[in-house]
Amino acid sequence: MANELPRFRWWYLLLLLPVFLYLGARWYVGHRIDQLIDRANTDGNSLVVREYGFGFFPIHLSAEGVSFQQDRANFSAHGSLSELYLGGLHLFSLFGSDPIELERIRLQGLDAELVRTGSSSGDSSSFALEVLEIELDSTFLTLADQTSGKQLTLTDFALSLQAFHLPFQPTQLRSLRMTADSVAYFDEPGATRITASGIGYDTGREAINLAQLQFRRGDSTDVWADDLTFTGLNTDDIDGAFTLDSVRIARLGGGARVPGGSKTPADSTSSGTAVRIRQLSLPSIDLQVAGDFGRASLRGSVEAEALAYQDTFSLDHLQLDGDSLTYTGSGALEVVARNLNLQQQALYFPLSPDRMGATDLSVPHFTVTRDGQTVSGNELDYSSQNGELSAAQLQFNGRRIRGTTERLAVTGVDRNALLGTGPVQLAQAVAEGAEVAIYTSDGGRYEVSAPQATLDAITLKGGFAVERVRVENAGFRRYGSDGQRDMVGTGIYVDQRDISSPIKPDRFGASKVRVARLTMYSGELPLEYRYVNAAYDSRAGELTLDSLVRHNQLSPDEMFRQKIAKSWLAFGFDGLRLRGIRHDALVRGKLIYVDSLNAKDFRLRVVEDLSLDLPGNANRPMPIEALRKIGPRIVLNGARFSSTDIAYGIVDSLLDPKTIHFNDGTVLLQNLDTEVSDTDSVQVSMDATFERGTPLHAEFRLSRDAVARGYSAQGELGTYDLSKVNPLMRVAADAIIEKGVIEKLTYHSQMDGDTITGDMMLLYRDLDLKVVGSGAWIKNLLSGVVIKNDNSLGEDFRQGRIYHVHTPDRSFFNSYWKGLVSGMKSSAMSDIALPEELD
Repeated sequence: MANELPRFRWWYLLLLLPVFLYLGARWYVGHRIDQLIDRANTDGNSLVVREYGFGFFPIHLSAEGVSFQQDRANFSAHGSLSELYLGGLHLFSLFGSDPIELERIRLQGLDAELVRTGSSSGDSSSFALEVLEIELDSTFLTLADQTSGKQLTLTDFALSLQAFHLPFQPTQLRSLRMTADSVAYFDEPGATRITASGIGYDTGREAINLAQLQFRRGDSTDVWADDLTFTGLNTDDIDGAFTLDSVRIARLGGGARVPGGSKTPADSTSSGTAVRIRQLSLPSIDLQVAGDFGRASLRGSVEAEALAYQDTFSLDHLQLDGDSLTYTGSGALEVVARNLNLQQQALYFPLSPDRMGATDLSVPHFTVTRDGQTVSGNELDYSSQNGELSAAQLQFNGRRIRGTTERLAVTGVDRNALLGTGPVQLAQAVAEGAEVAIYTSDGGRYEVSAPQATLDAITLKGGFAVERVRVENAGFRRYGSDGQRDMVGTGIYVDQRDISSPIKPDRFGASKVRVARLTMYSGELPLEYRYVNAAYDSRAGELTLDSLVRHNQLSPDEMFRQKIAKSWLAFGFDGLRLRGIRHDALVRGKLIYVDSLNAKDFRLRVVEDLSLDLPGNANRPMPIEALRKIGPRIVLNGARFSSTDIAYGIVDSLLDPKTIHFNDGTVLLQNLDTEVSDTDSVQVSMDATFERGTPLHAEFRLSRDAVARGYSAQGELGTYDLSKVNPLMRVAADAIIEKGVIEKLTYHSQMDGDTITGDMMLLYRDLDLKVVGSGAWIKNLLSGVVIKNDNSLGEDFRQGRIYHVHTPDRSFFNSYWKGLVSGMKSSAMSDIALPEELD
């Protein structure tokens, strides 16, 4: 019985159950794979697998030589796969809600195009997957979505990573390595294409390298970047934020257009993916950007530190070095800056001026052009810490203004206000060495030079306002439309308060002006007006002048010989003081109001050649007429001219002046007003010495009616030797007085419609007169009959009559003197010799 075989038991068959299960499972899995392949080859679709295999310990699947062409309801897939391997499936992870666990996925030689052709209505249940290792090699893949027009193309893409999870958990990734010959993204609706080439990444080096990156949008945007390096990227840095140690783009260039149109701000509670870059380096930029704001270009470099983006953008430090920066905006605005350097601390977008750090800007050369007008300069420097801005060699070239300034310094620049919406305050602006040409609408120009101009408390908002302007030792030259110089001023000091735009003098504040010397040249006659040491104070309402002189460049005989004019006039004032000037009325340009005027020394010289008949002298204005031609209304309540010296002369045929003098006089003027009045008049009185020996008193009332040519006169002359008046008597009355004495002369006259009439009392004795001119011999023969030797009070006293028709081309002095001569003739001549009008 020792050799008896073991007894067979039926439950021994259970030992073979695993074998049967294994064989059954292999058959079933193989059968299901064949069914799936068969189903994939229906309806014109194809799936070819040259060879596949699978195993259970561990569970894995491999395939080789796969090719497919699948066109389904919502997608299509065409391509091939050299090798596929799925290994290490944890069987029990297929049950329950835990993620499916897979140890390895490897794809090699994938060359495919996957296209989404319609919307999928699949369920929204989540799919969870854990893969310990994924490897893709030699992948050429196109992913397209026809519903949105987007497409992604990977060329020669390789990927190796560990610990991949779905849903995606970037912080769990390990040992990520990625390379690609190129990656291209295309968005057809936006005509946007992004292409990256030469891509490489390895978590061991924590760096992403791109040989080139290009962004294109339509025909308006084409931006490219060469040699890009992103360092410090690792899986620990992708936890709700994308963090990089540094980004370096060796070369950045091209052109871009920024889309316009307003956008609704995002909900302030929303939060996108945070991006942080510790250092950004762009060493070579040649980029142009355009949009609704205009067009800008930069050629230079940018360095930035601690950049952060999550709905808003910020950085800790920015350095911009620009070989050239240009901006072109609306209104033909163009800004060009060369070799600029910008250092900016703590910058935030949307722009928050209050949170900005220090700003330092240096621009060695800049140019600003707007509407054909240009401002350029050198050495522009700005610092927000001290609020100071300066520039050198400023040049401005406009249609009306051209010039240079050696240096401009601005203090108290409030950067936050400048970047905000409120008014901009500047403490002070100082311009040194300014040379400016200002061109007027009539073709003339001013040439202004100012060693220093200071503007205090400047406000900019829409326009500008300046609390105070000071100009020191300035000068100017004015040229007329003919190019001839007509005014020169030197030693000008200005202290002006409250100037604002638009520029209107009637809105100016108080003014102080001093002018060392001002010369005005006549454009018609060879003469000039010289003002010396003029000073004006608007608050005091006072103007002072050391002297005012009308200077003729030619003598009277030279002027008459050249037939330039028939009247030669020169005058001078010393120690002029005008008080009670209404500044507000003056700057409005409609009224010149002066309460009083005083001059310590007044000199007046008038010489006329009555024989000349020149064009332009048809109507010589009377005093009020001449003042009205100035333009604004003139009011002078009172004036006093002391130490008056007046000379009036006329010339004979030999151009020999015959002159009378009024010396050591005092002239008083009251109620001068150029406004038309039929009742009021201007009063002028003079007390002087006639011909340096005889007291003279004269009073005038000048008409203020619409014509303003009439006047009345009265006066008195004391004892006088008549022979001294011969120079004028010969010209005015064709007579020479051998001897005779005036005891007293009084007169009253008036001019109305160019006719002078009046009365004269002339008391004289021992008159001996000789007549000259035509018929002089017969007149002298009858002189005892024609001329009265004496005219004293009594029976033979003769009351003189004044009558003279004034010729409009002759002066006020001529009308006055001719009227007096007519009264003297009426008093001295007998009835038979008198003209009818004097009888």
